[in-house]
Amino acid sequence: MSADSLLAQYNIWLLAAPSSGPVAPCTDDRTIDRVRQRILEDPDLHRALQNDAFTLISSGLQGRDDPLLALQHLAGAFQTLEEAALHLYFTPWRREFHTIKTYSGHYVHTLEAALPQDAIFQALRRLNYEPEEDGTSLKIRVPPAPQALAMAALGFLAAQLECNILADLASCSGSTVVNGADLIQERRGWRGEDACRKRLQKLVSEQRTVPVAKSSSDVIAAANGEVFYQPQHCDRCHNPSEKHANGGCRTDSDHHVRSNPHQPCHTQVPRKDSAMHDCVFVEESVEQCCAQCHTFHGSFCSAVNHCRDKGHRITQVTPSEKMQAVMEEQRRKYQLHCCLQPGDLPHYRCGHCRQLHYINCKGVQQCRHQGHNASMIMLERDQKLWLQRSLMDLMLLCKNAPASDGASA
Repeated sequence: MSADSLLAQYNIWLLAAPSSGPVAPCTDDRTIDRVRQRILEDPDLHRALQNDAFTLISSGLQGRDDPLLALQHLAGAFQTLEEAALHLYFTPWRREFHTIKTYSGHYVHTLEAALPQDAIFQALRRLNYEPEEDGTSLKIRVPPAPQALAMAALGFLAAQLECNILADLASCSGSTVVNGADLIQERRGWRGEDACRKRLQKLVSEQRTVPVAKSSSDVIAAANGEVFYQPQHCDRCHNPSEKHANGGCRTDSDHHVRSNPHQPCHTQVPRKDSAMHDCVFVEESVEQCCAQCHTFHGSFCSAVNHCRDKGHRITQVTPSEKMQAVMEEQRRKYQLHCCLQPGDLPHYRCGHCRQLHYINCKGVQQCRHQGHNASMIMLERDQKLWLQRSLMDLMLLCKNAPASDGASA
């Protein structure tokens, strides 16, 4: 089955999709099975679909310690991109879909959590989105043709399924520590799931005993110090590891940090172990941090006094720390499920999907059925606070942070 025949199959699903109600990515089992089977047997089909799947996935896997988690995030990103294409396909007259803000919503939580900025822009150009000069949004000047949108949506679906294939291969290959570069190299060179899995198992087995490691960052060792696995390819530049001069990757020195604080930086390292206290969203400020509680506070939070009474160390947050904290909170920010209408307060929150739900929403039952931690928000004041947290533009918390300091974090 060629790319044209897959597109024909996808178009059949598009014609049968409901014309009313919320737009959702393809869930048709017949279409998904056909696309998965074809790209599984012929990875080069991605090239015919023009989806840049392996390039984008490679960029999303670079430097990630947990490739399985990274692939899960990438699959979610491609699903969001497919949904964006379908919004334009089914409702091209809705102007709100012609602009994507780079500092809120799905961009931060789904796209930037999986891909670096350049890769996101590369993917969105398929839908004719172009970044604005200030870096805070992407806009469509000329809407794509319906057939181009259908082709793009199909490509994003195929890329999502490729992430699932790679995750299956990595988890079933006898080791979950195969790096992204090796995984993609073997996937592109071997046809079929069984052949690729066997090759990965052989690769890991061959790499269990390595005489001398050129770079400690390229080696995963057992607790007794024995070398367990050494990647054959660099996870940053995808060149053979043995070609690195002195064990180092040249791309490490080619790294540039943006100077615009409104452009979320994929390479920043936020304080992931810290959380925002409720006072931050009431005061709309981040000024203090309790080192022991790993919690950020506003200027006038009474909880800080209790921390001091316990002997905790309270420090003033620097502009760069503030920017990092806000970026991480953006990634963890909850979204409103479609069940919530204007004026409604959320009654449930799912920590896995990062979504807030209205009472009696069927989505909560689905989350619990999948083992997600969907808990009820009991008090009205907490419901109002969760709603405020989800709607608040967190970049306001950085309004006093100098651009140069924030970008250097």
